[in-house]
Amino acid sequence: MEHFKHIKVTTTSSLQNVEIEEYIEPISVSIVIGMNFFKDFLSGFRDIFGGKSNTYTKSLEKINQQAIYELKKRAHYLKANYVIGLTIENDEISAQGKSMLMVTAMGTAVRVAGKSKEVINNSTSIDLEAFEQLELKTKLLKKAESNNLNLNENNWNLIIENQISELSPFLLNKVIKSQNSTDFRENLKAFFDNIDRELAITEIFTFIESNEENDLKPVVSIVKELNLVDFDKNLSLLSSDNQNLNNVGALISGVHKNTYFKSDIKAIKETIDKLESKFPIKAEFYQTLDKLTRKDIEVWKCECGKENSLEREICRGCNKDIHGLKNSNINLKEIKENLKHRLEILEKNFA
Repeated sequence: MEHFKHIKVTTTSSLQNVEIEEYIEPISVSIVIGMNFFKDFLSGFRDIFGGKSNTYTKSLEKINQQAIYELKKRAHYLKANYVIGLTIENDEISAQGKSMLMVTAMGTAVRVAGKSKEVINNSTSIDLEAFEQLELKTKLLKKAESNNLNLNENNWNLIIENQISELSPFLLNKVIKSQNSTDFRENLKAFFDNIDRELAITEIFTFIESNEENDLKPVVSIVKELNLVDFDKNLSLLSSDNQNLNNVGALISGVHKNTYFKSDIKAIKETIDKLESKFPIKAEFYQTLDKLTRKDIEVWKCECGKENSLEREICRGCNKDIHGLKNSNINLKEIKENLKHRLEILEKNFA
């Protein structure tokens, strides 16, 4: 289940004390309620105070809330973190003699500046809102330092909404050192998707370099899903003397950046060169006579001495690939081909 609690919704067309960085686009969603519900609504409605009116009012409120939830979902996919100018319309519609109720929620998806950016910047005063934010951050950080921070729904909402980036190491440690629920992983993605992008990239790559002996697949998964890639930082992983960091760097090399720049051309070339030097081909390729068909076939011999057909990516003897990686999920051939393809496109575009 996906969570969109960090997406805020307001009926106003402007926001106080919050900078709107980007007006993305108007969005709307509609929910249609079937004829039976609509008929029951009319028959149950006696007067504004009597009978079943309160029950049906609550039912309509739930439908409206569902429409708002769907609106948040739409905003999330547009990389917005706020919906302004919310309006909800309830209309009766008819088709082929059947009556239905259509609930439509509308607003404008926007992206606002992060709250977590320095509230004190050589300032001589702090307003109450900023002070309360600092107080909340201090409280949560102290609990995290003592490993007493309960990641319940309320605390996740506070962490995501207030973009407390200082909790990044604590949260990343949680994801690599214990079995986590789908809800945890979705909240963690929402957290990194909501803080400043460059800060998110820095926090993740710093964490990776500091945890070279751990299983970092869950962290790589976040990088992949949110495209949190920096080629220069990744080259640092590929240049390490630690094989685990090299492997992580290889996996990240295959991930797209969110935005490409002309400077990435040089970084991609260096990445390809580094992949080839760090992961040399250790297998021997040659032709041999197939005992069944009595024809010459292409094979590769692994370091362990076993011959394998070209179709086999993993040695049948020791489970290593042609680069000597055992039980690896790194497809270096595909990664390098993708990088060369991107390089070609960028060189044409920035020519």
